[in-house]
Amino acid sequence: MKQTKTSFVAKNLLIGSGTQVIFLLLSFVNRTVFIYFLGKEYLGLDALFTNILMVLSFAELGIGNAIIFSLYRSMVDKNKARIKAIMALYAKAYRIIGLTVFIVGLLIMPFLSLFIKNPPNIPENLYIIYFLFLLNTAISYMLSYKKAIFSADQKEYVINVSQQIFFFIQSAIQLGYLYVTHDYIGFVLIQVIGTFGLNVFLSLYANKKYTFLKGKTTEKLAKSEVKTIFQNVKALAMYKFGSIIMNGTDSIIIAAFLGLGIVGVYSNYLLIIAAVVTVLSRALNSITGSIGHLNTSDDTAKKEQVFKQLFFIVSWIYFVLAILLFNIINPFISLWIGDSFLLGTGTVLAIVASFYVNGMQFASYTYRTTMGLFRQGRYVPIAMAVLNIILSIIGAIYFGLIGIIIATIISRLVTTTIIDPYLVYRFGFQKKVRSYFKMYRTYTSITALAFAASIPVMNWIYQGTWLTLLLGAAVLFLLLNLTYLAIFYKKPECQAIIRRIKSIAKRPKTSTTPD
Repeated sequence: MKQTKTSFVAKNLLIGSGTQVIFLLLSFVNRTVFIYFLGKEYLGLDALFTNILMVLSFAELGIGNAIIFSLYRSMVDKNKARIKAIMALYAKAYRIIGLTVFIVGLLIMPFLSLFIKNPPNIPENLYIIYFLFLLNTAISYMLSYKKAIFSADQKEYVINVSQQIFFFIQSAIQLGYLYVTHDYIGFVLIQVIGTFGLNVFLSLYANKKYTFLKGKTTEKLAKSEVKTIFQNVKALAMYKFGSIIMNGTDSIIIAAFLGLGIVGVYSNYLLIIAAVVTVLSRALNSITGSIGHLNTSDDTAKKEQVFKQLFFIVSWIYFVLAILLFNIINPFISLWIGDSFLLGTGTVLAIVASFYVNGMQFASYTYRTTMGLFRQGRYVPIAMAVLNIILSIIGAIYFGLIGIIIATIISRLVTTTIIDPYLVYRFGFQKKVRSYFKMYRTYTSITALAFAASIPVMNWIYQGTWLTLLLGAAVLFLLLNLTYLAIFYKKPECQAIIRRIKSIAKRPKTSTTPD
């Protein structure tokens, strides 16, 4: 017996959201203890090395997305031999990537001082700390390719649950170790062991769940198919490069121009944003497999209909969360770790705007990747990356941190925000993209108006205590959702979502179809 696609989506959505809430709580406990025992300089160093190695992950070249896309059809057809052949290709590629990241990372070690404006006053050797970060990144590639089969098979929840169990164990050991020793190197070493353990577990579980993966691969992919995969990889490499420059270089530029102290303060805001994004990603990515399967069909009208529904849901989610984040993030940090870790209101607005602009791309990004539209816009991310570096350096020199963040927003708005939906409509739906930007303009205008109205409401409720912060957040959450529902209730996408929710609620808890 097997579950229906709707059941898979619901299960992935529920488990993905639930496990990430746990991750969120653990992350804040971890960060609180980290700050208490180690302080800002270690925090800045942690953020800097993480971002340097994020840039090195460019070596992955987008192979993951290309492989998962190539797996969708085989999963639908249950072609086990072909799946095994694709996974064998994936394994070989990822082992090469892991080795490449490690070697390039070692070559960077002598130049670490160039990335730090003011070297931190800490007893530990910076090069040992960096080497452990590098080792953690490199080993994550050696076995992580097995995760692809869970994603392609609409079983993201397996990855989610496994990650959270290992993260919980890792955090508990790290915090206990930090409490007893105050030793940062041991703290990072535990993380390396945790990463290795997670990837070994997922690899073994994949072999158990998909027994046909074990043993020697007898079938080989046709040369034409391998060529297609690597053509997609070449295109995805450019997207990967653009994404890494957008997400991975800000902390490096901040450290170089503004110092590790600012990196440490900014990293707390990024932790909160990243926690929210991760929760959303786990929930929203749980439907990526289903969308990938849908996009293997020839029903263009159905594809567009689901796209509009997805865009509507995403815009609703980011409407609520962006406004909430702006109103609660500074009060939260003030109550959590103190006013010395606060950034100015304008900088916070820029951080939240970047979060909103990035999030509103989810629907078009997901459709572009699951439709296999990799080569058509391959030069756009390069333009975005180059523009971001130039504008970020100018912004850092003349405006400081807020200039760097605004540079990222501008770079994204004038490139992928425009091109991704264009590619989906032009090549996926064979239609003009005008209707998409009309929807985008409507959703963002409502968000801007609600944002302005929310500030006096929060200022009236919040009185500098945890209770009033929670009360203000709850009131805003309720008012924002009711406002959005009232405005868009009669919209076809809203009605479709309501019908879908009612259908799921009425359906029995388990739904099966014959094998």
